[in-house]
Amino acid sequence: MTKTSLIISLLISFSGICQQYDGVEIEKSKIDKNNTIYTLGKQFVFNINIENNGEVLYIKNNEDNSIQLTKNCDSAAITEVHLTVIKPKLFQRTNKHQTEIYYSYEPNPTSISATGIVENQKNIWLHPPRNGFFKALETCPFPYIVKNKPVGFQWKDSMSIGKHWGNKLWGEWNDRLLLNYKYEITETEILNTPFGEIECSVINAIATSEIGQSRLKAYYSEDFGFVALHYTLFSGIEIDLKLDKIIEGSILRSARDFFENRYQ
Repeated sequence: MTKTSLIISLLISFSGICQQYDGVEIEKSKIDKNNTIYTLGKQFVFNINIENNGEVLYIKNNEDNSIQLTKNCDSAAITEVHLTVIKPKLFQRTNKHQTEIYYSYEPNPTSISATGIVENQKNIWLHPPRNGFFKALETCPFPYIVKNKPVGFQWKDSMSIGKHWGNKLWGEWNDRLLLNYKYEITETEILNTPFGEIECSVINAIATSEIGQSRLKAYYSEDFGFVALHYTLFSGIEIDLKLDKIIEGSILRSARDFFENRYQ
């Protein structure tokens, strides 16, 4: 198979379903131009750590119908999640009024998922990765900060999700599941990162539903965005995504661009 035909045949999953999260302030213009963190061409590389009852697990198969976790690190098929900021072609933005991003699952991606980020003077909010095992993150609070607020500031939001986001690994339900979120900026903390010691706002969030609670502890930097995300699923499985590097790449316009030029 040629490189071109391979690219054409790759699965691209789009998340165009409208999200509730009614409290998020979304700008109507200058959607990408006013970004200071998630700017066009940047690629944010996150390391992955998964634990269940203190036992480290790895993703062996990330296909939706055959998700497999393993204790054997040599069998890991995915070791990183990459978030790449895209400049979509006219009328091809996946989520209206949101900066376009692609998630890829590395080191050997066979597909990408297109979704969005909201970044402006009021707040930053982003869709998590959501393919294969990462569908689990749809059941947790999304990374979200209301800017220029003090420690102790709280806010609420909500969203309902379909049963296709469920799985026996993290929870199953019938029909739709209502998630009620409570967020709080609980402290500031100096975090040791690959970029040095940086001051972060710590956001603790809980999603409450009829089948239990899920949690997110997010570390946000004004210079680097969300640098660490610690999720706890309904089932108790813990997922850590930690920002390892930021790559300044060329501005990409499409899936073809991504696979051909993402490191240029």
